[in-house]
Amino acid sequence: MTVQQLLEKAKIQKIGKTPVVVLPLDVWQSIEEQLEELEMRFSNPFRKKIAKARAEKKFYSSAEAKKLLKI
Repeated sequence: MTVQQLLEKAKIQKIGKTPVVVLPLDVWQSIEEQLEELEMRFSNPFRKKIAKARAEKKFYSSAEAKKLLKI
């Protein structure tokens, strides 16, 4: 579902003079996910980090990954 389709499902209401949009939680979460994906897709620093990580080809064991992520 595209962002446009999701926004068309929105019900716009006014509380005072400010327009308010009420969405079901699953629709809002879907919009957030799509916006995050767009941000990542067009973020040059993020692209560079991904390219660098892919070129590195270093593998971590689960124990090393947990230690790095402080889990």
